[in-house]
Amino acid sequence: MLGFEKGDERNVYVGYYSSRIAWVFTSIVLLIWSLQGFLTTGGLPVQFDVLCASQVVFWVSFLFYKRKLGG
Repeated sequence: MLGFEKGDERNVYVGYYSSRIAWVFTSIVLLIWSLQGFLTTGGLPVQFDVLCASQVVFWVSFLFYKRKLGG
């Protein structure tokens, strides 16, 4: 159980939506930063690697918890 207490339904939804908004914001910023780096240098910058890694982590954790919590 990772040490997380089970909260009421409202806390779960607040956490879900706030993490989703943070993920969208971070993804957009990293995408714009990667595009700017690509246009400046002509190669893929480190920001693109971080963007790809964050997408993998988000979707793997999303699928894991969806299966674990039965959603």
